[in-house]
Amino acid sequence: MPEISFTENQKDALREIGNICAGNAATALSQLLDRKISIVVPRILFIPIEEVPEAVGGEDKLVAGLMLRVLGDLPSNIVFIFSQRDALALASLLTKRKISNSSVIADIERSALKEVGVILANAYLGALGSFVGLGLVPTVPELIIDMAGAIIDYILIELSCKGEYALLVESEFQEPQEKIVGHFFLIPNPEGLNLILDAIGK
Repeated sequence: MPEISFTENQKDALREIGNICAGNAATALSQLLDRKISIVVPRILFIPIEEVPEAVGGEDKLVAGLMLRVLGDLPSNIVFIFSQRDALALASLLTKRKISNSSVIADIERSALKEVGVILANAYLGALGSFVGLGLVPTVPELIIDMAGAIIDYILIELSCKGEYALLVESEFQEPQEKIVGHFFLIPNPEGLNLILDAIGK
């Protein structure tokens, strides 16, 4: 597939999208948790979808994936990927349950993560939708605990994803006692990708 390359101005536009997405998400999480949450974005870029597992630590890395479809003017799929430890840490902010190295993601953590997934999806899509001038509506998230490679296979096969590229917004969630790293991937259909690239080009 052809490589996507950007000018410096377009890279600046991508960074601006990531920062606005993070600002929206930080505000929403801070309100939900009633504590100060900040989110920084170390990198934002388009990568071929087959490189997604490598971006989160490798195909065999056990991760928690929150998956949603995006309806509206930009049909696409979203996946938030966290390591199991970071997924538990994120859920514990909501449930206030302590985690340990032997902790597993139980039903209460699953519910918390899905709730966070809805909030993050609306925050990120709200910012992206404003940027491209389109209405983006997320579905209810599905949580899968599996190897990173298997999650991407699921998106491509089970969800019949037609996208070739993923927009990666790497996000670090920070509060006084915790730092959690997550990866937000938007996988647009080919026509959706063109809409985003056109918006960035302008």
